[in-house]
Amino acid sequence: MMPPSLSSRLWAGRRARALAMAAACCAILTTLAMDEQCNTAQGTPIDELGALTEYQRIYHETEQTKKEDLSLFNISSSSIHGRGVMLTRPVKKDTPIGIVFFEVEGDMQDYLYPSLGGYWHARGYITDGGTLANERMPVRAAFQRCDEMEKCQGITFQDPDEQFADPQAELPHTVVDVEFKDKVDFRADTENSWQSFLKHRENLSALFFPLGCSGGFLPNPPPSSLDPRLMIPCWPRYINHSCRPTAVVVKVPVEEGFVLPGVPWKKVMGAYQLVTAKDIDEGGEISLNYESFPSHMIRRVHGVDECDKL
Repeated sequence: MMPPSLSSRLWAGRRARALAMAAACCAILTTLAMDEQCNTAQGTPIDELGALTEYQRIYHETEQTKKEDLSLFNISSSSIHGRGVMLTRPVKKDTPIGIVFFEVEGDMQDYLYPSLGGYWHARGYITDGGTLANERMPVRAAFQRCDEMEKCQGITFQDPDEQFADPQAELPHTVVDVEFKDKVDFRADTENSWQSFLKHRENLSALFFPLGCSGGFLPNPPPSSLDPRLMIPCWPRYINHSCRPTAVVVKVPVEEGFVLPGVPWKKVMGAYQLVTAKDIDEGGEISLNYESFPSHMIRRVHGVDECDKL
């Protein structure tokens, strides 16, 4: 038998090295895929190209931004109401287990002007919920009435004729239908058909993350077509109200320069973290007393128990 030529030996060597490199790359990609699978829901598939599915992306973004272990939560039928948030393993009292929502400040300075009695004239409306009373009176009298109410933070009313549209003009004595509010979360109205007067100018509101968890994108109850795995990152939306809650929310600071992906222009003032109020067994439900939240963080829901009246 003739010995192999030099060119044959060189070709064989190159082929062997190529096969070894291909095997090493396959091993690395397999390891990365396994790692990705470990960091997401159990049984998460990765397609042939290695691309993440939509719910994997949401899981990853949530875990990176909120620093929470999503494997702790399960969304299932609740004895309190509809669906609820259950724990997949026991948790001791006083354990922080996740961020419910972030507190953000809206940039509405172009719509705010100083007014009488320390109030700020807001060219817009205070959002739904938190109405303490509805009364018909002049705005000056409404200031005094709001000051007499313990929880009143501002007033809002319709102004279809734009009598109050100029914040520099003297307040008209016109009688209007005033809503007295226990919050100052307002939305700008470029048509000037609504006017509000606020006790302070901080326009704070709650923001759920991922952004798709907000009410407009995730209706409650969710559609039957929704992949159940997409509910897990939105677990705060499914926490039920109870006058004997198993958890509380505590405001915690965020890191200097922290921004929420997707809304870098929103100034994040803090985060509301959920902390267990008692030992909760595996399968136990997380519940909160909605009335313990700051008024600008929630909408009052008709039919929810008012704990101070029980």
